[in-house]
Amino acid sequence: MEFTARALEIARAFMIEAEVDFQIAKIISGSPYHSRTIYFAQQAVEKMVKACLALKEIFTTDHNLSSLFSAVYRDAFSDMDRLVKAIDSLERHGAKVRFPLYHRPSLPLWIPSQEYREEDAQRAMRDGEYVYRTLKAYLEGQIPEPPPTPIL
Repeated sequence: MEFTARALEIARAFMIEAEVDFQIAKIISGSPYHSRTIYFAQQAVEKMVKACLALKEIFTTDHNLSSLFSAVYRDAFSDMDRLVKAIDSLERHGAKVRFPLYHRPSLPLWIPSQEYREEDAQRAMRDGEYVYRTLKAYLEGQIPEPPPTPIL
C-alpha cells in the first residue's frame, strides 16, 4: 500500500513520541508512582494507535480511539479483540490518572497518586506493552525507513 509522504512523516512522529512515553512507563514501573506508570503506558498506546490511523489519513485529537481503530483495522490483526480490549482498558483511565476528581460531592475525593495500586500499574503495563509491541511491529512493516538527510 502506498502512503503519502505527510502520512508517513506524521506516523513516524507519533512512533517517536510513543517510544519516549513507553520508555518512561518502563522506568517508573515498579516505583510508587502507579498513576503515572498507567498514564505513560496509556499515552504510548494512544500515540501508536494515532500512528496507525495517520497511515490511513485519519488525523484526530480524540483520546478514545479503540472503536475507530477497530473499525479501520478490523481485518489487519488476527487478535483484534485482544488489542481493542487492551486499548480500551487503558483509555478508561483517561484524566483519572492525572487529576483529582472532586465534581461529585456525594463521592469521596479521588487523588490518583494515592488511589492507584501496584496491581493497577502492572495491568496497565501488560496491556500497554502488548499493544505497543504489536502496533510497533505492524508499523515497522508498513513504514519504510526515511531517506538519509543529505550532508551539505
